[in-house]
Amino acid sequence: MDASVSPERPRKRRAINACTTCRASKVRCDGSRPCQRCARNNTDCVYYDGAKDPTLMRVEKLEAEVNALKTGLEEAIDVSRRELLPRTPISSHTNVSPEGGSTLQPNLPVGTITNQAFSGYAVSLPNLAHGLPSTLVMNATGTTCNAVEKGLISWEQASFWYQSFFSGSHYLVPIFSERTDTFESVLSRNAFLFDAIVTIGCRAEEGVSSSLHHRLQSRLREHLTNILITMDTPSVEVVQAITIMAGYSENGFVLIALALRFAIQLGLPNSVDQLIAKPLQRSGDVSVEDQDLYRLARIWHGVCNLELFFSLDGGKLPGINLRTSSRKIRALIQHPEFTSVDLRLLSQLELNIIRNNAYVNIVNHHGASILPENESLLRSTVQDTVIELSLWLEEWTIIISSKSKDQAGSLALLNIHIQYEWALITLHLKALSVSGIENIAIMKDFQRDMVRTAKEAAARHLHHLLEETSSSPPSPESSNTRRDQGRPAYLTTFKWTMDYVWAKCAFSVLLVLKLALLLRDPLPSVMLLLQDAHKVLESLKRIAIGHIAYFQILQTSIEKCESALREYMAQQEGNSTGLDPSRVGEERSAEDDFHGYAPSEFVFEWDFPGLNLKSMPLGWHDLFLDLDSVF
Repeated sequence: MDASVSPERPRKRRAINACTTCRASKVRCDGSRPCQRCARNNTDCVYYDGAKDPTLMRVEKLEAEVNALKTGLEEAIDVSRRELLPRTPISSHTNVSPEGGSTLQPNLPVGTITNQAFSGYAVSLPNLAHGLPSTLVMNATGTTCNAVEKGLISWEQASFWYQSFFSGSHYLVPIFSERTDTFESVLSRNAFLFDAIVTIGCRAEEGVSSSLHHRLQSRLREHLTNILITMDTPSVEVVQAITIMAGYSENGFVLIALALRFAIQLGLPNSVDQLIAKPLQRSGDVSVEDQDLYRLARIWHGVCNLELFFSLDGGKLPGINLRTSSRKIRALIQHPEFTSVDLRLLSQLELNIIRNNAYVNIVNHHGASILPENESLLRSTVQDTVIELSLWLEEWTIIISSKSKDQAGSLALLNIHIQYEWALITLHLKALSVSGIENIAIMKDFQRDMVRTAKEAAARHLHHLLEETSSSPPSPESSNTRRDQGRPAYLTTFKWTMDYVWAKCAFSVLLVLKLALLLRDPLPSVMLLLQDAHKVLESLKRIAIGHIAYFQILQTSIEKCESALREYMAQQEGNSTGLDPSRVGEERSAEDDFHGYAPSEFVFEWDFPGLNLKSMPLGWHDLFLDLDSVF
């Protein structure tokens, strides 16, 4: 080939690895510095320092960087292990400086909290999976910080929503004490609990559909997922956080069962017995041990109370059998750590125990049999439970009146009256459902009396919903308190209420209207009930926060009742003017539509009794014209 066409290849040069002395002597050099021959001859060992290959230089540089990274990682792991050692807990009056040290400062108001005051709480911990393969390392670093440190919300928003939670939601999930569960205390104890409280406060102020609330809900799911995967033994704060989630979640049944399991795992049931067994200190300072025991007993009772609510009105047996009594429950009233929130908690717990015992007796001892002896036992069980409920209302009215004379006390009194009427409604309708008879026209007298008793209790329940007192809960904004004056006190709390209470409200209004038409109450009394139902609807319209599904159920119930009532009045006018009786069945479409209205939420999510009751015929001729409506 032509040499001018093909360029000449560069000659390869071997790397010079021998020292100059060995090269001059033309002997083999071992390459050590100094080499063995120069060391033996006591001569200077000098190597030829030629130009290095660029690829070799890059490899050496990468090796140096990898070694530096390994050294830095080992130092970071040593620092994180020292951080994981037990340290002195941070009190509610301790602020953490940006350098990580604790400085005692006065307890700041919630509104004056700054970013600098809490910058030291952001601690990023590496994953330390002891004994796990590298493929099973759990990444829990992202859940050790709260929503503010994550950048989802600001400190100002967090403090405002935290205060909003303790303006109303803490009465519905009564497992906190405003004296000890302060902003700084919860923030220093657990990020999951802090985010849960802030999320519910955001729900009350911004709405269920707000983007901020959805982001915070996603954050709570991240916390919960991390707890289920990585934590062997949960903390008390985790139980509180899951209980809050259960109260305001569509999956409340599952979450409250999880909180109950964790509470049992932590031994919270034993705290109640230990607290009652200790001698009561009526005066003087309470020991730290007694404070902790009462706090654990409050949390245990709160978890059990919410589980009983979901079980009794959700159509399932309670997940636990509480071995307690009214005497043990009321013994906690005299404890120095007792608060106004505990009035709600302990009274509701005692009421739910009475309801649970009655339901168990009705289901286990009577079944679906309609034998005369079973009917006698059923009547006896209902009468005994009614007496128990009456005594409960009378005694707790005295307790609340003596313990709390402020606005919270008057609202607590209103609340126990509403709870009492709800217990009467469900008791009589649950007992009625045991017989399996749904049509009022073929019921026996004592069965029809139970329907009337339930309707009267539902009417009083509706009256209490509209009762006006000066006890509206304080809002973080003072203007809201002035605006709520003169409005129904109980309905103003729906800003903070949970879906379960929304469902009870919508169902009670639908039930009282339906039973009033089924029992053929006088038209003036039905019209008054309908007017009260409209007042409830208008009051809840002003509260933009809430579960829109149950608000629509309430609105639809009122509209269907109005249509049925207008149709019934038209029929009465037609009968007085000699309308053909054969056309009566054709003109009952609106009333049949109202009586057959059973929202899916009350069928699949809750087990509220009474919606399956059928319409009583207007006259005896209807019994022969439409037999399908009787059976």
